[in-house]
Amino acid sequence: MTTIELLEKLTSPAGVAGEESSSFESLKGLFSLYGDVSSDDTGNILVHKNGKGKHILLDAHLDTIGFVVTEITSDGFVRVQKVGGVDMRTVEGLELTLHGEKDIYGVVCTVPPHLSDGDNKVSADGTAVVDIGMNKEEAEKVISVGDKVSFRNNFSILNDNVVSTPYVDDRGGIAVLLKALEYTKTENEVTLVCSAQEETGGAGATCASFNVDADLSASVDVSFATTPDSKDRECGKMNGGAMIGYAPILDREYTEKLVEIAKEKNIPYQKEIMNGRTGTNADHITISKGGIPSVLVSLPLRYMHTPVETVDIRDIEACAKLIAEFMERV
Repeated sequence: MTTIELLEKLTSPAGVAGEESSSFESLKGLFSLYGDVSSDDTGNILVHKNGKGKHILLDAHLDTIGFVVTEITSDGFVRVQKVGGVDMRTVEGLELTLHGEKDIYGVVCTVPPHLSDGDNKVSADGTAVVDIGMNKEEAEKVISVGDKVSFRNNFSILNDNVVSTPYVDDRGGIAVLLKALEYTKTENEVTLVCSAQEETGGAGATCASFNVDADLSASVDVSFATTPDSKDRECGKMNGGAMIGYAPILDREYTEKLVEIAKEKNIPYQKEIMNGRTGTNADHITISKGGIPSVLVSLPLRYMHTPVETVDIRDIEACAKLIAEFMERV
């Protein structure tokens, strides 16, 4: 399976934080190609490979941002509230899928520019109103308060290497780690945690890292790639290779090992400097139990937390090769 095919499969199902079970069921067969698959009460998927030597915990989060239904109005519109850090600037007119008794498609209401006073009505408090083409009685038969809502998914190949689709954050990270398992010849024991609820606080990684008796950890998430309106010093470069994280909470010796490997194997890389916490699951894993030495590798990603997250497949490959080598050398 090519990397682009793998990414398409991984980003196909939704999995709004707290509802990852649907992703688990649809992806279970795929994960089983890489090891023994199980799940836990938090919603994590664990892929395990036996080995000797050190026990390495790999982590990338399975959950996605989205919305939750909070009200069905008297005229049949559905009011939703964001789950996780949805960029509300991009929401007006957006196509959504509401996961009720069956999947229902809807569009976020927006005032025509001819009638608008210029205010963004959906961004102030993280709420939006969705039109599903039904009256209240019809809507209540298929939709309930508490149902999750996801972006309507499109997988767009912009060129041979660049893909735009929702949920690269962090299904792209899972793609990295599955490819790393495919590439590596490590004899170490490995547990890949496809973790739940990262977008709402990190509950999945916190619980999994406590239960997995790991000697060290490598997390993969996404980070910011430069765009015309960004500040270069705050971002990495797409097709610039793996972003190796430097932060006080990360293990310096293992981080330097990643750089050493990248140089030796001519794997493209760039350094990402953080002055405190990383904002990823690595923050939770590194302080689990008595502490787990941790590293962080990130994918440069454009348009994070929007329906058009954009990634370069060559960066996924670079991250995968780096972590595959890392697992062989620790």
